[in-house]
Amino acid sequence: MDAVEEKITDSKREVDNHIQKHETCIQELQKQITDLNVKLHFVEDEVASNGDNRKWTDIVNQVVDSKLEVVSADINMVEQSIEETRKKAQEARDKEDRRNNIVLFKVPEHEPGSYEEIIKHDCDYFLVLCNEALGLDLTREDVKRVQRLGRRSDTPRPVLVQLSSGTLKNHIMATTPALRRSDKFGHIVVSHDMTKAEREQCKQLSTEAKQREIQEGSGEFIYRVRGQPGEMKIVRLRKRQ
Repeated sequence: MDAVEEKITDSKREVDNHIQKHETCIQELQKQITDLNVKLHFVEDEVASNGDNRKWTDIVNQVVDSKLEVVSADINMVEQSIEETRKKAQEARDKEDRRNNIVLFKVPEHEPGSYEEIIKHDCDYFLVLCNEALGLDLTREDVKRVQRLGRRSDTPRPVLVQLSSGTLKNHIMATTPALRRSDKFGHIVVSHDMTKAEREQCKQLSTEAKQREIQEGSGEFIYRVRGQPGEMKIVRLRKRQ
C-alpha cells in the first residue's frame, strides 16, 4: 500500500505541475491579447482623431514604406562605407607603387630621336646630377626605370625615376638642398612621386605657406612644405642673408 500511495502522490504532483504550467501559459496569452487590444484601440483612436478614413491596408502600406526608407538609408550607408574602403585601398596601392620613385623637373630634353637614346640621355643626366651635385655614387643598377611624363611641348616634361629601393630614394630626397649650391643643376627641382590625394594636400599646404609668409611681414622668415607624402607640414625657416 505504501508503494501505491507513493505512486499516487507522485502522479498527483506531476498533474499539479502540468496544471500550473498551463495556467502560466494561459495567463501569458491573456496578457498578450490584452496588450494587443490596447494597441489596436490606440490606433483606432488615432485614426478617428485625425479624421482619417483610410483603409487598414493604407495604414499598413504607410508603415511598410517607412520601414523601407529606413532600410534604404542603411543600404546607402553600407554602400558609402564600401566605396570609402575601396578608395582607401586604391590609394594605398597607388602609394606603394610610387614608393621608390622621384620626379625631376626642368631637366633639358634630348632632341627627338629613338626611345633608347632619349632614355639614355635622361638616365645619364640623373646620374651626373647625383654624383656631382649631391655627392652620391649611383650607378645604372640603382635606376630601375626612367620615363618622361606627358607629351612633348615647348617646356621640358617631368622625368620619372624609379630607384632600386625606398631607402635610396629617401637618401636622395634628403640631399636635394645641395642642388641650390650647384651652378649646373641649381634650377632642377626634385619631388616625391605623389598620388593625386597627396598632390592636392601638398598644393593646399603650399598655398597656406605663401599666405603665412605674406602675413609674417618681418621678412626674416620663409615658410616651406616639408615631410613625406601624406605626412607633410609647414615649417618656418630663417631666411638666409
